[in-house]
Amino acid sequence: MRLFLRLTADVNSRLRSLMRYHGDLSEYINEAFMSLDLRSIELIPVVIGRNSRGMTAVISVAANGRLRSAVKRRGCTLTELANSALHKWLGDKKNV
Repeated sequence: MRLFLRLTADVNSRLRSLMRYHGDLSEYINEAFMSLDLRSIELIPVVIGRNSRGMTAVISVAANGRLRSAVKRRGCTLTELANSALHKWLGDKKNV
């Protein structure tokens, strides 16, 4: 599944830094969505402007379903939940 995301500058920078050293950005995004409890992670405030960089990630059907299901249950935006999940996942990585 292709998923278009707008990431905060912090999340975008940290993800790309991880990618430079280890591999595929889409793989990391998929891993974050599959490994976290998207229904209970803390939502971070997300301010995305028109000048924010967008990106397309290819994620599994399962990750896409988990993300969209959690968005509906929580009543938040996909951008807000995706950035929060990636922020949490990257925070758990000691080297990023």
